[in-house]
Amino acid sequence: MENPMKPAKKLLALALLAALPCASVQAQSAAELQREVELLKNQLKLLSEKIEAMASKPEPVNPQEFNRLVQKIDLAEEDAIKAGFKGMKFKGVMEVGYQQDDIAAAIGFDKARGNGGFGAAMFEISKEPDEGIGWTLRLTPLSSSGIVHEASLSVPVGSGSSKVIAGLTPDFSGYELSWGNANSLISNNLLYTHSAATNYMGVGLAYAVGPWSAKWMLGQVDGVATRNAPGFAYRGDYLASEYSGIGFSGVHVRTNNLTGNVDLMEVDAYRTRGDLTLQGQLSLGRSIGGAGNGSGADARWWGISGLVGYKLQPRLQALARFDYIDNRANGGGIYYSGTGASAAAMFGRELDADGAVLEPSRGTSRYALTAGFNYAVNASTQWKTELRLDRSSGYNFINSDAVRKQGNTTLGTGMVVSF
Repeated sequence: MENPMKPAKKLLALALLAALPCASVQAQSAAELQREVELLKNQLKLLSEKIEAMASKPEPVNPQEFNRLVQKIDLAEEDAIKAGFKGMKFKGVMEVGYQQDDIAAAIGFDKARGNGGFGAAMFEISKEPDEGIGWTLRLTPLSSSGIVHEASLSVPVGSGSSKVIAGLTPDFSGYELSWGNANSLISNNLLYTHSAATNYMGVGLAYAVGPWSAKWMLGQVDGVATRNAPGFAYRGDYLASEYSGIGFSGVHVRTNNLTGNVDLMEVDAYRTRGDLTLQGQLSLGRSIGGAGNGSGADARWWGISGLVGYKLQPRLQALARFDYIDNRANGGGIYYSGTGASAAAMFGRELDADGAVLEPSRGTSRYALTAGFNYAVNASTQWKTELRLDRSSGYNFINSDAVRKQGNTTLGTGMVVSF
């Protein structure tokens, strides 16, 4: 009898034999697939390297486009040179203020009010040296002294830093400048407004040697042309460090008459480091034969001004300034707007409350104490506030009701925009 297990074993053997080719095919397919994957990886790597190489290599420049661009630039430069615009700069300042004081009959916005005054507009066109020659034209539409504030030019001399300067230029003296964007407070100090010239018109030279610089001019001072000899103005500066410097200046005027001959001299200095700013000035003045008592003696005066500024925050600066002018000698007299010795602007002989002269040989002295804040709204805008106390040794202030006073208090705020 046949064993029933034998047919089953035969069938299992046949099934295994039939399955072996399939297993071999599957094993062969897996190996090929692995090789294909490796090949694709290598191709991807090569492709990535080609892409990186193409990215690092600059694109070819179209010669025609490049030449057209060069021609456009050259034509634009030629047009600018022909039109005179090459190296030209434009600047402007606008200052608007509001103030209230004890003297004026009204309060409000004004371009020039009170002691020192404020509120102005300025537009400046200047040209950088082209072949060494530069010029500046500065206009002041609201100024009572004329629309042209500066019209000057400079011409180099030799191969050094010396140059000829000529035309109309502002006064050289003091630590304060003409425009609100260059000064921290609203008003100017007493020395700036009452013991300094306003401008010069003439010709001179400017030099620079290391930390030293100097300039001088011969010509008219404050527009007064009746001179036997031209006026002489000069200034020298020494840059002690990147934080500090010192300067001195003088103005000497000789008229056709004995009276009105004036000598003004001053020295000023500054130091700015970190949050602290210090500025100071000492001035001396003389008007030959200009004594306020009419004796024919000389009017003599001296004055000081000092300013301290401290930044409470990067944009906010607290400020204080003290000014003093001693004008007691020979009945007073001071230089003011080119008039020589003058009793104007609350100077002159010392008066009592009724306007009577207390002592003919004693002039009026004045001081001013100013405190305020300067806030930098942005790089081109400043907001200022200020409280100023002006005092006199006599009753030389007169208010709108014709009442004599020994002082004046001014409260003001203003905004300065520049570009």
